[in-house]
Amino acid sequence: MCDPISIGVTGLVLSGVGAAANYSMGIQQANMQAAQAQAAANFQSQQAQVQFNQQAQAQMQAAQQAQAQQAMQQQQFQAQQLQSLQQQGQQQMFQAQQAQQQQMLSIQQQSAAQQLSLQQQQLSMQQQADMQYQQQQAQLRQQNEARKFQAEQAAKQANLQIEQMNAQLADKFTQQKEAVRAERKQLLKKFETDKRVYQDSKETAMRQEIENASAANRVYIAEQAKLEGKRKEAAFEAQAILAKSIGAKGTILASGRTGQSVGLLLGDVERQAGIKSAQEAAMLEQDRIAAIIGMDEAFEQNKAADAQAQSQVGFNPEMPYLPEMPQVPTFVGFQIPK
Repeated sequence: MCDPISIGVTGLVLSGVGAAANYSMGIQQANMQAAQAQAAANFQSQQAQVQFNQQAQAQMQAAQQAQAQQAMQQQQFQAQQLQSLQQQGQQQMFQAQQAQQQQMLSIQQQSAAQQLSLQQQQLSMQQQADMQYQQQQAQLRQQNEARKFQAEQAAKQANLQIEQMNAQLADKFTQQKEAVRAERKQLLKKFETDKRVYQDSKETAMRQEIENASAANRVYIAEQAKLEGKRKEAAFEAQAILAKSIGAKGTILASGRTGQSVGLLLGDVERQAGIKSAQEAAMLEQDRIAAIIGMDEAFEQNKAADAQAQSQVGFNPEMPYLPEMPQVPTFVGFQIPK
């Protein structure tokens, strides 16, 4: 708590300071007054503290005496209360013992009755529990048998479906295999037919080429024979011209002519023989050229006939690509019911 004197002195100091500030008093004078006021306030505070301590000590002594008296009175009251309580406790204990004995007897009787009832209830509950357990076991057996039957039926149905699926797979595999076999057989048959047609056309072309060569050879032989005949005729004609020339010269010489006319006549005979020989040679050359032309024509005709024969030859077939046989399908396994 704040001392009123101190509060008053502080208010006076603050008032003096405010007045000093308001009236512009000197700082030194204000400090001196504040120091004096503080000293007076401290002295008053010390005096008030001494008085307060004395009063507090006296109050404490009085309180201690009052507490000692109160404690003595309380001890006496407690002793009386304790004695009364002991008497009441003895009476209550006696009554409690009697009541307890009665309660124990009643409790024993109730306990025996409750125990008998509890045993009966336990026996009934045990019988009900046994009956419920037997019923539950029977229901479980029925449920297990029903589940087992359903599982067997489901497995049979699944196995039937699997068997049908496997049969379909086997049928499909058989059909695919037969289809591939038929296709391979058809391809091979077509290849054999094409190969046979090619071979026949090749042999026909070869026979035609042989026939064409034979025809050309016949033309060659005929032209050469014809040319050889012309050559022989030319040779015979040359011999005839030579013989006529010799005969003419002999006739002229045998006529007994002399002079230049004999030379002219002989020269004329030789010139006539030369002209005829040149004509025969020219005719033989024309026959040779005609023979060459005939053989060339036969050669070209042979080439054309050979080309025509080759054009009739078909393509040489290659071994066709045969489709692979289908793989064996993976069959589905059967289910075993648990």
